[in-house]
Amino acid sequence: MATAGMAYGERRFGAAYTMRILVGLGVLGVLVGLWASQDDPRTASHPGLMWISIGLVAALAALWITLGKTVLTVNDSGVRRESVLGQQEMAWNQITETRYRVVPINMYGHLGLVGVLLAASSKSCRALLTLELISHDRKKLKVTPNFRNASEAIGIILGRILPSMVQKVKARLQRGETVQFGGIGLSATAVTWKNNSIPVSEISKAEIVGSNLQVKRQGKWLSAISVRSDKVPDALVFLEILESLAPQVKSTGIDPLARVRM
Repeated sequence: MATAGMAYGERRFGAAYTMRILVGLGVLGVLVGLWASQDDPRTASHPGLMWISIGLVAALAALWITLGKTVLTVNDSGVRRESVLGQQEMAWNQITETRYRVVPINMYGHLGLVGVLLAASSKSCRALLTLELISHDRKKLKVTPNFRNASEAIGIILGRILPSMVQKVKARLQRGETVQFGGIGLSATAVTWKNNSIPVSEISKAEIVGSNLQVKRQGKWLSAISVRSDKVPDALVFLEILESLAPQVKSTGIDPLARVRM
């Protein structure tokens, strides 16, 4: 895993085939439906439909090439996303907030072939991960499962930005401040949520379960906090800090899946 001071040159992550295959299957389904609805299947009998079919195939080929030009680059300067629509770039020192979302692979089981394709696109084989990077001027750059090896890219990015974010929050806590992570408040002694205060010494577990960030209190069956992880700014920073304040909560280090339980 990368660390804050590690120089790793440049890594490029190309577009996954998942979206292109799904679009291709959609176009194929349309073509099959159009031709199957004709009484006479001979192409010579339907010149208009033939040209429509050629046009759809040509459009699919163009879209396939276009989507394939999307590339995510992670280097010593920052993160860059390039596509035919333009380029987004965010330097490491511009990133002030993250939004992290987990979608368990088993949630796609009911989608049949589509679910299989989505699962195959994830190197982790456990979940599809999305990381949104937000700059101080609220510009956003999103790393999604539409990139090959997206979980690896997210791991590299988190390894670069999380240590400094964690240190900044720790410094604020040492000054006696309460740091807000969306609706969750964290001080050196307690976690607050919806007007409820939970002493950190009474927290038994903090992790992402499925798609939700959950915090459990000792002796309680239900979670004291359960909210979708991408609704919590810097959710992984929150978990990292909480682990340092509550020794009974097992530390897992900087790993995009280490705190996720399916």
